[in-house]
Amino acid sequence: MITIKDKDAIKLKVEIGSNDPKHLTEDQIGRLKTFAKNNAKQRNEEQKITNKLMALRFEIEEHLNDNNSKPLTLEHVLLNYLEVLNLPFRKFAICLDTTDSNLKKYVMGERKFNKDLALKFSHFFHTPADLWLKLQLKNELFDLKKKKVTKLYEKYDYRKVKGMIDWFY
Repeated sequence: MITIKDKDAIKLKVEIGSNDPKHLTEDQIGRLKTFAKNNAKQRNEEQKITNKLMALRFEIEEHLNDNNSKPLTLEHVLLNYLEVLNLPFRKFAICLDTTDSNLKKYVMGERKFNKDLALKFSHFFHTPADLWLKLQLKNELFDLKKKKVTKLYEKYDYRKVKGMIDWFY
């Protein structure tokens, strides 16, 4: 698919979805970079913040889809969001109708992160609530695997009980 972009008398042909970007010349790459930089300069502050927040969201989604990744803590993610918004933790806690010490206990894992907080985070940051819950769940499962608690559950395997089920019926 070819898209032609005509803005300020600059014509660029960009092949979308190309797996082999090597076919672009140095001149074309330079023009694309210049176009992107000029476009970025025209963004207002709200657009810049929105883009940074989207980048954080995509980072979380990528992490959730990577089965081999180390935990991405709720604290780390939250602090990144607050940094983009230039919002102190204490003010954020007040926005969520709680105290900073109480919220810190949830973020640090001293209290169980819950659906109510996920919905508050969701509305505040304009993200899906399940994103926060999935992040928390993935971290909890990682901790369980690290503690090797999963060995306790190996007996719960349909292959080990299949003969028993056949015998029962």
